[in-house]
Amino acid sequence: MFTILIVVVVLALIFDYINGFHDAANSIATVVSTKVLSPFQAVLWAAFFNAIVIFLCQYKVLGFEFKVADAVAKIVTTDAIDLWVIVAGLVAAIFWNLLTWWGGIPSSSSHTLMGGFAGAAVAKSGLEGLADVGTIYLTASFIFLAPLVGMILAYIITVIIINACKKANPYRADKWFKKFQLVSSAAFSLGHGSNDAQKVMGIIAAAFLVYNAELKKEDIAHPEWSRVDKEYQFDTTYYAIADEQLKEVTIDGTAFIVGTADQFGVDGALYTDKGKAVKKNLVRSDLMVDGRVMTGAPASEYVTMKEIKAKGKITSIPPWVQYACFIAIGLGTLSGGWRIIKTMGTRITKVTPLEGVAAETAGAVTLYMTQLLGVPVSTTHTITGSIIGVGLSKRISAVRWGVTVSLLWAWILTIPISALVAACCYWVISIFV
Repeated sequence: MFTILIVVVVLALIFDYINGFHDAANSIATVVSTKVLSPFQAVLWAAFFNAIVIFLCQYKVLGFEFKVADAVAKIVTTDAIDLWVIVAGLVAAIFWNLLTWWGGIPSSSSHTLMGGFAGAAVAKSGLEGLADVGTIYLTASFIFLAPLVGMILAYIITVIIINACKKANPYRADKWFKKFQLVSSAAFSLGHGSNDAQKVMGIIAAAFLVYNAELKKEDIAHPEWSRVDKEYQFDTTYYAIADEQLKEVTIDGTAFIVGTADQFGVDGALYTDKGKAVKKNLVRSDLMVDGRVMTGAPASEYVTMKEIKAKGKITSIPPWVQYACFIAIGLGTLSGGWRIIKTMGTRITKVTPLEGVAAETAGAVTLYMTQLLGVPVSTTHTITGSIIGVGLSKRISAVRWGVTVSLLWAWILTIPISALVAACCYWVISIFV
């Protein structure tokens, strides 16, 4: 099992590297097409900000709280999958990413990863393998919402800049916007790095949770290097630990479930190790039973631990995983992605330095907003929508809609095709293992 875990980690980092050069175009397409930087300078610039974002995130400068990683990790039910499911999902994601890169199609690496993960889980356990269908629906909806938000923001930003600079000297304004584009492309690279690296962290975290669960079944303590901490929250009002130790008593005609105070835990706390669970608005009553002070909840509203479902969120991932993911995506970006850069930088619409600033700023703002909300969106979709937005600010015909429609079809097909390829991979793997 340890060997398979190593395979998962290696495949995940390979995917992260491919994600870097596949999505490098997102960060540098406009800055290259406007000739602000040469292609080599641009990939160095983007890779640098992809990698150093880890330091900004760890100090919460970018609101880094593993929200995106958590959303990816809980797509599937940990109890319903094994490490081979994750292997199949990663193989499918790598295959689709390389295929679309070869064709110069700026598809979503994020959706490729999530589609592969979900498809392999369904192949093993059916629809029960999907833990958070709501996240899948939300992510799928952002196939359309992310580019739409980017497009609207880019259009607004472009119009504001044009009106603010209408009396400026064109030559001097162009010179200034070339400098501003360095800042806006760096901001987008930060958003790209923090958003996309988290998705791979989520996959590795899911693998660690599966691995540690298997060790627990064998009564083996999990190693510190694979520790993933989760915090659980519950929606039910009343619950307690050690149900068999509690008593049911009737006082003044009302049935109570009672126990000592430590059996109910501490009001407002969250416990994950010993099955304890309480909610901040827990109501308790002090009762005397058999001469002892007991804590109780009305039996009509009390729920046992077996009847409630916890909502867990990842609060900690091993630091070495974080560094490895950010370094891998940075190295991938450093390798470039020239086939897709041409599509993003010139085929959708012609972009000036002013419009490059607007597109990259709109894309960065969209990525930061969705990251704070914990929505794993596509950086590809986001920047494409932003580029369309600056094109619309000139005229509708400035956008090459034929190219845009082709990209949309690729986006729609990414999740189902990745899921199907992953399912096939898992079925093949299951024959031999």
